[in-house]
Amino acid sequence: MASVAMCLAIAAAVPATAQDLPTDQLERHADTVCQGNLVRQTVGREAYARSSGRATPAQARACAKKGELRAQYGADNPKVQRLYNLCRSVGL
Repeated sequence: MASVAMCLAIAAAVPATAQDLPTDQLERHADTVCQGNLVRQTVGREAYARSSGRATPAQARACAKKGELRAQYGADNPKVQRLYNLCRSVGL
């Protein structure tokens, strides 16, 4: 969604900043920039999806103690909530 907005912003801004180029070159440049942004976002999402599925040994140890930390600090503690979210994201 953000890349679509960025592409529209680039398409609107390019004619104002580079008026000496023919229109077809501006359109090609905007298309190239948008395509590059979409590729980077797609690759980033796939890399994140691959890396977020496994817990490191340190994460596993922290998740093993999450009940103890919840009892000690309370369920509304921001750090405890962050720990629970981390454990949920890695499947623990």
